[in-house]
Amino acid sequence: MKKFLLSASMALVAGSAFAVTDGQTYEVKNGLTCENVWVIDRFHAETAYNALPIADKKARTACTDGKIVYVGRSTDDIGTIDKFDINTGEFLGTLALKVNAVDELGNPTVTAFSGLLCANQVGFDEYGHMYVASMAGNADGSGAYMVYLVDQETGMLTSVGSLDFLGATGRLDYCDVAGDLTGEQAPATIITVPGTGTTTPCIFWWTREQGSAEWVGGVDGLCQLDMADTYPSNQTDFGGAAVPKIIKDGTGLLNLFYVDGFNTCPAVYANDGSMVDSFKEADLIQKDADGNITGGKVVCPATGTNGIAEGVIGSKNILVYSEGQYDGAHTCQAIFTEVDGEYAFSSMNPYWILPADGLGQVSDGGNRVHALDFVTLPADANGKQAAYLVTFKCYNGLGVYRIAEEGYQPQGGIANTTIAKANIAVNGDVITVSEKANIAVYNVAGQKVAEAKNATEVKAPAAGLYVVKAGNTVAKVIVK
Repeated sequence: MKKFLLSASMALVAGSAFAVTDGQTYEVKNGLTCENVWVIDRFHAETAYNALPIADKKARTACTDGKIVYVGRSTDDIGTIDKFDINTGEFLGTLALKVNAVDELGNPTVTAFSGLLCANQVGFDEYGHMYVASMAGNADGSGAYMVYLVDQETGMLTSVGSLDFLGATGRLDYCDVAGDLTGEQAPATIITVPGTGTTTPCIFWWTREQGSAEWVGGVDGLCQLDMADTYPSNQTDFGGAAVPKIIKDGTGLLNLFYVDGFNTCPAVYANDGSMVDSFKEADLIQKDADGNITGGKVVCPATGTNGIAEGVIGSKNILVYSEGQYDGAHTCQAIFTEVDGEYAFSSMNPYWILPADGLGQVSDGGNRVHALDFVTLPADANGKQAAYLVTFKCYNGLGVYRIAEEGYQPQGGIANTTIAKANIAVNGDVITVSEKANIAVYNVAGQKVAEAKNATEVKAPAAGLYVVKAGNTVAKVIVK
């Protein structure tokens, strides 16, 4: 499965005192190229990695806005976010997270954001608002899940509001969000997965309407939604540190989502808890008693690893998932595949394993997420597109890959690329965009079916599922 050629040596990334490349040359696949921009990890730059604050068992998740890679960390139960230039790997410093509090005399004060795994999750909503979320032990269901908006200049946190458990129990580690967490421009959804402490596989789900300050449970006012099945089947829970991922459709609501559990492989669910798709449908590699491959083409991810991301490059739909952790032959790798318009597991066509030799093989002592983030870059002067893939594994390393249409030439060089965000929504049969952009609409077969130049809306040809590109924003929408 490792389709690569070794290059002669690793080279320093321009402008970086820390990062190197992984030393691999990746074959062109179906018109897409793959290049490691930089990596800081145990296999390729262990001395540099160990000198950085992310070489920490409490550095858990990573995300990007297309310019900076952010790593959430809770060292000594104090929450921080470490920052790296996405183009060079240069360490840009640490943002100390802070909250308003009251001192012993009752006076208002500002204090460090603290608590066990307080900055366990870091991410962005669909409107560019950064958030952090804390681990919640939640043994008795009496509390609330804590999610905060982050002021990226000062590190000050503001609670998004009360996400009450209402009796639902189970430890929560990681979450995902859709829409606008402020509630100002669109509705919002938050989901998280209790890995242990439940009697059935489930998620916790809250929503807020646009303009409302109140969060409500997505299941008739309650937050717990039970899953009808898992893959492998008949699991009693999702195990430790399970990961959810909302499939964004421009509404800010929950329609489809992934769950990747410690005991299970990634599967897609509908908002009634039914399983829509899973690795059971993939053309999985088969081996004989001697370990020789006898059929199939898709590597089934090991149970015990958690992480998945999807995206679009040009007309190609992309699905990336974590192959394994650091046990046995596993070395914290991500598998990059192309899929059809419905992102079906059965359509997966594997291209590369990234890094080809892995990030590392050192246990972090627990069941940690493999954080994967995918962001589309601006098209070049000839309309060719590219994307960044960020891969981060706790206590092993961090890397950035640029996947591009063959011949892609970034305007002004990689260091000058920026990412513009726009909200994509549906109003009847009209697809709307929050700012003027070149809009392209693709059907599930990857065919362009509508477009508009420098516009804020375009009419869909019929009801159905579409992939919409507006400037540098990509979203899946459903026209009814």
